[in-house]
Amino acid sequence: MQKDMHFYGTYCLARAAGVKDEIAYQIAYSSQFVDDSIYEKTTIIDNKMCIRPIITSHKPVDYKNSLEGDQWNIWIPFHFLPGNKPENGTFLQRMICRKNSDLAQKMILDSLDEQNLDFFPHLIGIVAHVYADTFSHFGFVGFEDKHNKIEWDSIQTDSRHSDSILKYIMSKSVDFQTRFIGNFAEIIPVGHGSVGTYPDRPYLKWSFEYEEDSKKKLERRDNIVHFMEACECLYYYFNEFSKRYPDCQDPYGEKKWESISHTIRFILGIEAPQDQRIAMWKKNLFEGKFCDVSALDMDINYEKRLWRTNRAELESNEKQIDIKETNACKFIRAARKHRDYVLNELLENAGLMIT
Repeated sequence: MQKDMHFYGTYCLARAAGVKDEIAYQIAYSSQFVDDSIYEKTTIIDNKMCIRPIITSHKPVDYKNSLEGDQWNIWIPFHFLPGNKPENGTFLQRMICRKNSDLAQKMILDSLDEQNLDFFPHLIGIVAHVYADTFSHFGFVGFEDKHNKIEWDSIQTDSRHSDSILKYIMSKSVDFQTRFIGNFAEIIPVGHGSVGTYPDRPYLKWSFEYEEDSKKKLERRDNIVHFMEACECLYYYFNEFSKRYPDCQDPYGEKKWESISHTIRFILGIEAPQDQRIAMWKKNLFEGKFCDVSALDMDINYEKRLWRTNRAELESNEKQIDIKETNACKFIRAARKHRDYVLNELLENAGLMIT
C-alpha cells in the first residue's frame, strides 16, 4: 500500500471509528512513517546524549535489502508478517505473508493490551501498517528467496481499466523494470519487488505467475476487494481501540461501518495516480463523510520529515515537552517494541523461531 492508504485512508478510518483527531493523526502518521523511517544518522542533543533512529524500511534499490539482518529486522516484522500457514508446512510456506492471518490477529490483540499504554498511539499506527500490508503483500515472503520471483511477462491487467490508467501503469512498470526488476530484484528477490507496485494500487485488477510454480497457475488479484477487507478490519481495530481507551475517543462519536463503506469503495475504485487518490480521501473527509469535521481534519497533511530525529529538539522546544515525549522518540520506542514482539514472541510462540 502507499501513502494514500497508509496515511490518508488510515486517518479517515480512525476518525470514522471514533478516534479523536489528534490521536488519529498520530496513528496515521505512524502508519505511513513506517515506510519513511529510512535514515540511520544519529542525532546528538546538547552534546550530552543522542537519539538513535530505528530503520523500518528501505528504498527499493538499496543494497541493504540484500542483508539478511535487515530482511529479518525490517521486512518481516514491518511489511511481510508471516502467515504461518499451513502450520504443518515447510518453513518457507509458513513464512509467506498471508492476508489477515491468525498471527496478524494475535498481533492486533496484543497491541491493544493496556501493557502497551506507554507506546500509544504510535504503536497502534505501526501495527495498522503491518496489518494493512497483509492484505496487499500476501503471497510473498520478507526475506530473499526464489519463491518471490515471478514471470515478468505473465503480468496482465484487466482490460476493463481505462486506457489512460493502463498507459500510466505501463509507463511506471517499464521505468520500474528498467531501474529495478531487470537487475536488483532478480539478484535479490525480497518481498514483492518482482511485481513492482502492482499490489499497492487499490483499484487494480491483475494477474501473474510465480517463476517457481511448476504448474504455472495464474494468480489473480482484485486489489479493490482486498483493500476493502483491509479497510473494514482497520475500522474495527480503531473502533476497539477507542472503546478501550476513552481518552482517545472523539466526543462526537463514531460512524457506523455501513454508513461509510460505500464512500470507501468509491475512493478505492478511482483509477488515478496517488496524488489524485489522496485528494479524494481529503475531499470526502472535508465533506463530513467520516466524522464531524474539526480544524485538524481540514488541515490534514503528511510531511515525512516531521518525525525525523533531527526534528525532535525543535518539537521539544515548540511544545515545551521532554524530548523523550516527542513524536520521533515515541515512534522509535513503539517500533522497537513491535519489532521485538514479532521476532521474540509472536514468531517464537508459533514455532517459527528460537530466541
